[in-house]
Amino acid sequence: MSQAAAINTKLIDSLAQIILSLTDEERELLLQKIRHSALSDEAIQRQQEALQQEIELGIEQLKQGNYVEYDDSSLPSLLETIKMRGKQRLQQELI
Repeated sequence: MSQAAAINTKLIDSLAQIILSLTDEERELLLQKIRHSALSDEAIQRQQEALQQEIELGIEQLKQGNYVEYDDSSLPSLLETIKMRGKQRLQQELI
């Protein structure tokens, strides 16, 4: 085995150990960074446009009174729902 191959193997083993030691949240951030770096400028532009449309839709919904107000007793339920949806979305993206 050449010295370069041995170094690469050591590097890969080290990276694998680091990744395995990450928390779920840290792994998700790493995954996002990897995905983001792989996106083309055109894909980034499409994502930005889609986000802008969603923001405009939200603003219009607010103007029309289409929203729910939360208080101290209902907020924890909302946060759990958001976490659950996020985990489901992540699972779908990983499939």
